[in-house]
Amino acid sequence: MKKKISAFCAVLVVFMLIVTCAVPVYASEANDSEAEYHHVLDAEGLLSEENSQKIEEAAKAVLEKNGVDLFAYVTGKQLKKPDETGSSVYSANAGTDASVVMMIDKKGAYIRAYGRAENIFTEDELKEVLKQAKKQEGSAAKLLQFVNLTGDLLTEKGVLPIPEGRQLPRLVDDAGLLSLDERYSLVSKLDSISKNRQLDVVVVTNNSLGGKSVEAYADDFFDYNGYGYGENDDGILLLLSMDTREWALSTYGSAISIFTDSVQDDISDRFLSYLSDGNYYGGFMRFAELCDSQIEEYNESGGYSSHYDKEPFSWFMALGVSALVGMVAGLIVALTLKSQLTSVKPQAMATAYAKQGSLNITERTDLFLYHNITRVAKPKETSGSSSGSRSHSGGHSSTHHSSSGRSHGGSHGHF
Repeated sequence: MKKKISAFCAVLVVFMLIVTCAVPVYASEANDSEAEYHHVLDAEGLLSEENSQKIEEAAKAVLEKNGVDLFAYVTGKQLKKPDETGSSVYSANAGTDASVVMMIDKKGAYIRAYGRAENIFTEDELKEVLKQAKKQEGSAAKLLQFVNLTGDLLTEKGVLPIPEGRQLPRLVDDAGLLSLDERYSLVSKLDSISKNRQLDVVVVTNNSLGGKSVEAYADDFFDYNGYGYGENDDGILLLLSMDTREWALSTYGSAISIFTDSVQDDISDRFLSYLSDGNYYGGFMRFAELCDSQIEEYNESGGYSSHYDKEPFSWFMALGVSALVGMVAGLIVALTLKSQLTSVKPQAMATAYAKQGSLNITERTDLFLYHNITRVAKPKETSGSSSGSRSHSGGHSSTHHSSSGRSHGGSHGHF
């Protein structure tokens, strides 16, 4: 009897060990399966294992290369609200701030962009992707075509993954404009200001823009090298390109509000003279000091750049006030003189002032004597002015979208 009980206990122990070891294996397989098809959402099993794998691998490749999540959603039901469905897919599954979702139901197909991707793609581009995808036979082919075409568009646009942390120092002197001592001194100042103000202040120099505009190069350098302080990536970057003798400022996050258009005009006027004279170290140090002062003033004023952002001078107001003052002064003088003319009486006719027979007009002609021509020279753009088409009014920050789809402020010009 004891042997039977011992044998039973042994079998029970072995069974428990098998179950205990098997649970982690099954859990691991389930987790692997869930992670494997992160970008393919097919709860009803309408896609084959092979097709789901192809779509998933293609979407992963796009995410790794371009930093944008592409989701393939398929259902046998009819989607009543595709916008809400796509938004739910983005919110629940996206690992980045840029996603595009293609949804297929029993009635048709839809494409929606979310987050930063809304600024990367135009509406016409997404419509064309959908049009080409719908030409394919079967849901799997349509979804795979969507992933491939969207990935190609991202590559053409030069969209790259945005790193989570800063990858480069706050001074990148690829043009070799500074000595070792100057580099050390400048990067120390930039680091100190950035940490104290919690906003990245960056200086970059190069010898070539690589075919990009100076504005696009500055924005992309900021985005794709992980610059920006804190959760909102607050920062300002000064780029100097020696091949075209151009400069650019790129702002992001809170720096867009701190460094408004008029502030950038004022700051650039103060450091560009150094650069034009070849005093690059002096110009960069001056730029850093001006940024430090502006951030401090902005913070102390409660979020308003009062020092620089003044209302533009109104000539119409000045002329109106001057005319009013002149009229009042003239009226006072006229009334004073009138009060002194006590010996003069009003006359109904002018005959009292004319001598009889003294005026006899026999001939009248018109003679052209001379003419005046006034020429005004067209104002020329100064070397420090921005060559962009922005309007630099007080308190306003112009923005534009970089290739990454993020919204930047900035200005640029020649030195």
